[in-house]
Amino acid sequence: MSRGDEFRRGWPTLSAAAVGVGTGVSGLAIYSAGLFTSDLGREIGLSAAMYGLSITLLTFGMALAAPVVGYAVDKFGVKVPTIAGALCLATGFAALGTVVHSVPAYMTAMALIGFFGASSGPIAFTRAVSSWFDRARGLALGITMMGMGLSGAIIPVAIGRVIELEGWRLGYLTLACIALAGTLPTLFLLKVAPRSRSTQGTPGRPADDGDDFATIRRNPLYWRLILTFGLMSVAFTGLVPYLVPMLRQYGMSVGGAASIASIMGLAVILSRLVIGLLIDILRPTAVAASLCLLCATGVVLFAVGGVGFAPVLAFTLGCMLGAELDMVGYFTSRYFGLAAFGKAYAGPYMAFVLGGGIAPLWVGAVVDRTGSYTAVLYVVAALTVLCAVAFVALPSPRGPRRVTPDPSETKPTPASVNADL
Repeated sequence: MSRGDEFRRGWPTLSAAAVGVGTGVSGLAIYSAGLFTSDLGREIGLSAAMYGLSITLLTFGMALAAPVVGYAVDKFGVKVPTIAGALCLATGFAALGTVVHSVPAYMTAMALIGFFGASSGPIAFTRAVSSWFDRARGLALGITMMGMGLSGAIIPVAIGRVIELEGWRLGYLTLACIALAGTLPTLFLLKVAPRSRSTQGTPGRPADDGDDFATIRRNPLYWRLILTFGLMSVAFTGLVPYLVPMLRQYGMSVGGAASIASIMGLAVILSRLVIGLLIDILRPTAVAASLCLLCATGVVLFAVGGVGFAPVLAFTLGCMLGAELDMVGYFTSRYFGLAAFGKAYAGPYMAFVLGGGIAPLWVGAVVDRTGSYTAVLYVVAALTVLCAVAFVALPSPRGPRRVTPDPSETKPTPASVNADL
């Protein structure tokens, strides 16, 4: 089947997945959290340190729930877990806007949103999209994750305006309504592609293409994949929330730093499409390694050349940030198939999310100890190069699978007819 045929058949699920990812916990909770800090500081005494800890609790909750979500997706399909997670996410936002009146309550709510809202994240959506797309899987996953990037561009502006006009409590209630609205495309459009007849009932082969999770878990390649994406997250994600403070320390104005940060946002959206397309047509491990080396180059240029290379740094960080979860889904599905995709995806995804929670802590600790970002930049560059080496060491994921023709649909040859006679 051609790439065009895949998009013609799979566009309803692809559209629903993009909307679902954008209105799920990864799109709404993370990108909106910072909008409420000033008001929460005045209302309940939330400090900057406590806000940072709340983000860590949110991401750790998502990471801890990943294996449960993976099991649920494999057991119940893609709709039930995603809708349940969206309902929990909406309930959490509503609680933040109505019944949360203290810092401990806020921290508890954020942790619970991360855990119970985790199934509204990318696991189920990636599983559904991968079932419809083979030749264009990388590009399709990139489009899916663009929903998260668009949410990051739209939600802060929209919710910020609501907060200005009506207050922060209505801002949280608006987020709850958005999370609920995001379930509609999932309910009506999201589904897994029907299995080909050749994969149903084949002796010795799972009903869906791929290995069972017990086999995957014993495969050393699976643990190498987990370590690679964990290292990738620890290597560069810690620098992202410190980009603007770092640029300010280097003497850049607030407006200038914000403009540089916008370059990173644009690069996130662009890279989802470009990297997705490249891993479809080139060697995926080489594309991933090249992306890591590109990021390392941008970091070193900034460390050596200063603010003149800030746009390069922001662009390369955005490229890495825009391709990470797309590649998690792509590599997992290519290496291990879709039969136990939910459980298999949970491992690298959990490693990446945990790394994203740890990375800002080590960056902040080094900056506090040294008083500058110089050491951080060189450590990030070294870890990113190491990550490139890890990707090169992985075997190349197999290309599009050829489905064995159904014997009942194979046209008999004269020789076979004579043999039957």
